[in-house]
Amino acid sequence: MLNDQTANGADSKYFSGFDGGKGRGSLTCLSAELLEKQKKNWPALAEGYDTLEKSLTREIDGGSWRVQLQCNPRRVVSSGAKLDPESIKNRPCFLCPENLPDGQEAILYRNHYNLLCNPAPIFPGHLTIAAVRHTPQALLENIDLLLLLADDFGSGTVVFYNGPRAGASAPDHLHFQAAPCGFMPIEKDVFIQGRGADKKSIDGVEIFRTKGLARGVLVMRGSRDSAVIGVVERILRTLGNRRTASAGEPLLNIFCTRTEEGWRLLLFPRLKHRPAAFFCEGEERLFVSPGAADMGGVIITPRESDFYALTAEKVADIYREVAFDDAMVGELLSEL
Repeated sequence: MLNDQTANGADSKYFSGFDGGKGRGSLTCLSAELLEKQKKNWPALAEGYDTLEKSLTREIDGGSWRVQLQCNPRRVVSSGAKLDPESIKNRPCFLCPENLPDGQEAILYRNHYNLLCNPAPIFPGHLTIAAVRHTPQALLENIDLLLLLADDFGSGTVVFYNGPRAGASAPDHLHFQAAPCGFMPIEKDVFIQGRGADKKSIDGVEIFRTKGLARGVLVMRGSRDSAVIGVVERILRTLGNRRTASAGEPLLNIFCTRTEEGWRLLLFPRLKHRPAAFFCEGEERLFVSPGAADMGGVIITPRESDFYALTAEKVADIYREVAFDDAMVGELLSEL
């Protein structure tokens, strides 16, 4: 459910507010206005976009799949964040309103969330939507917010979520991210003919799995928000009941877009957050910390050495280590 705490008394500076009364897609326009203003009056954001513009990029072709590599030094803090409980406890939460940097402004979204320009963007128009109240990252209680955000942004925006143990650099503070559609290969790859399997309908929600993409994906499409929420809840509980599951929210990343037909979701069940190579020393180390963007096919490498070291084989090994494969997603789908 949506948080019941408002932003009254918050220290962040508000550019505008959005209460949902301006029509589908208007949040995108308002966000674009915020972005242009922030580029001019917040140096950290301007630097982030300058780094993004200059970032090295290249494509890796894995045969039946492809990914884009992005060498983005600004992502070093997020990729290398210490996520153990003690480190989280001892650092100030960078998403809490009182800790936002000078110069950063927000759109007050539905009186409970701050919509912020991400100062280390992976995509043009990269946004973070964070709860005003400091509350843990959790999808089960906030699936309605995911769908609501996608609806308010409209069909040109993808809203995504990193689980607290699957890429979130602030697992202690509820937040989603958003970016314009079309920047991640997975958005097209899952709908290429022959990539889908085991299609079924659950409460009017179409659901199928992918094959041949180096990591397994569950694809969902539905027009009734209550039915979509119910199926996602069912998936989360099924993942939580698996023998291999550990305590806490199941590891996953999720994308959501509102199309003319309804909501479209891509769900990536995970095995772990970081591959073993992340913790190696010297030349054996690969500083790759997969979150939603990486699962979507944009792999971030803060270090230039990793940008050149990654091959199709190494990318496939990373996906194999951190994500469900096709067979595991097939088993999950059969359990629903």
